[in-house]
Parts: sequence; structure tokens; C-alpha cells
Amino acid sequence: MNTAAIYGPDPIHLEGRTGSRYWVHHDYEFTGNEEVDARLSGYPVAVFQPVGRMASDTPIVISLQGIAAPYQLNSFIIPTLLDMGICCVLFDAPLGGERSLTRTFKGDSLIEAQAFRKHGVPLSTGLLLAMMDAVGRDFATIIRLIQERHGLVNDRIALLGASWGTLLSSYAFMRFGIGSRLLGTIGHADLIGFTRSYMPFITPLLISPLGRMIGKVANLALGPGPTIVDGALDFLSVLQAVSKGDNLTQQANPMTYWHLVDKHRRVRFLVGKNDPLVKPAAAIACAKMFPDGEAYVVPGLGHGNRSFGPDFVEHVRHFIGTQLGDWKS
Repeated sequence: MNTAAIYGPDPIHLEGRTGSRYWVHHDYEFTGNEEVDARLSGYPVAVFQPVGRMASDTPIVISLQGIAAPYQLNSFIIPTLLDMGICCVLFDAPLGGERSLTRTFKGDSLIEAQAFRKHGVPLSTGLLLAMMDAVGRDFATIIRLIQERHGLVNDRIALLGASWGTLLSSYAFMRFGIGSRLLGTIGHADLIGFTRSYMPFITPLLISPLGRMIGKVANLALGPGPTIVDGALDFLSVLQAVSKGDNLTQQANPMTYWHLVDKHRRVRFLVGKNDPLVKPAAAIACAKMFPDGEAYVVPGLGHGNRSFGPDFVEHVRHFIGTQLGDWKS
């Protein structure tokens, strides 16, 4: 088994707070394409440690953003956590920020799918499972890093995810037993159920021979080479495959391992009643599978946006305060 190479730290400043930024490279065969795998194997880690609390007594939150989104989008939680005396750790998942193939920092999954095609790499449920396993390993690597470099050895560790980040965090929490609390926002832990609600209802038509023929016509206007239309069709194709729940999807689904979560480990989901991509009923059903599971449905909240009421950032800050209040220094 290869070991992670860790570089740094360098100072990093976000939200008026100073932290330590590392670069981790840990080889993983995601696709078999050396260039693609090298891009996906390296990632930044930002560690923000509270002042005035012994490292050994400091709880930790490790947070992941949505698909293709850079970790900086989660920076709003840094002051909230530090003011509670809790360490905040952010890192990029595969396809996000500095760990993406395009490095556009736009959080656009279709652009990433287009980049895979340019490299001749098909999107598949196998790639999805590889990402889940790799990120599970990343969580373990990051915990070792903060223990060895920062003395953060406390076992109160919460995994906090947004959307796709909720699924990745859930997999590490359930499959590998990482963390004592799981906090998911605008998402839940059921990969297949999440995909079925996330996937446009016309997906079967769009990826059919007729839909692909129309896509080829559209490509004529977009120029040579793989286009955003190709990326979109590839992305929809893998969503369709995941929704059918093949063997690799079952292995990648966090809920395959729900029974490994004991009563001492808390599971919480925060979802919007107006979310077009995540069904509140699915989050509630998912939470009920755990001995200590709850799902909170927020009126007016969508998938990171809102129709009325407080915005997503305010809801997440309140969520953190209520779910980790007993960890406050």
C-alpha cells in the first residue's frame, strides 16, 4: 500500500481567520489513466484550530462541499466553529477545486464530465465507487495528519457534508466507521434514492439513441472535440446507471452499511422543503434507519437557495450550533 506524501503547511486566510494549508498526494487508481488519476490523487487540506483550547480537548469537524465545488465554499463555517472552540478542517473531494480535471473552480459537474471524455475516460459506477473509497481513505489520512502535526487527538469528530459531500461523508462514516457524528446538509445518505430525485425525469429520453442523435446535431454548432453536450449526456448516463442500483452502486451506497452504525453515533440531516433535487421524505426515511437519527425539513429552503426565510448559510450555522452545542468550550 502506498503512503501519502504531505507538503506544507503554508498559512491560509479565510473569513478573517488564519489556518494551515497542506497539500496531500496519495496515489489512487481511479480510472487507469495516469494523467487523470494523478489529478484526482492530490488535494489541499485547510486546518483552522481554535485559540485558547488544549489541542487534546478540541473536537474536530471535517467538511466536504457539493459535487465539483471547491472547499472555499464552506469557509463560512470557519468562524462559527472556531468561536465554539471546535477545529475546522476543509478539503477538496475528487472533481472539486484543485482536485478537478479542469481547475475552473466553478463547481460545474458537466464541465468535469466533459473533461473526462477529452481524456478518453468513461464515467461509470465503478468510478463512483473508486471516489467513495478514495475519500474514505482521505478522511483517515487527514485525521492522522492533524493528530501528528497539530496534536488534535480528540475522538469527538463530526463529518459535515453538503449535497454530494453528504454522500461522501456518509460513506466514510458508515463503511469505515470514521467520526462520531454525521451532519448532512441538502442531502442524505441513500445514494440510489438521492440519484433518483436528482436525475431529470427526461433522462431516459435524453440518453436514448434519439437523444444522442439530437446531441450530435447540437455539437455541430459548438465546434470540434467533446462539448458540454457530450459531458451532459455522459453525466446523465451514469446517473441513470446509479438509479438502477447495479452491484457497484450497491457497494458505493452508504446505506449498504447502515447497520454498522451503533447507537452512540449520531446522524442528522438538514434538508429544504423546497429542494427540487432532494426529497425531504427520503431524508426522513433514511434518518429513521439509525438508532440516533433525525432529519430536519426547513420551509422555504431549496438546494442551497431559498424561496423565503433565512438563507442556507444561516441555517447551516444554526444546525452546527444545535448539533455540536455540547462540544462548545
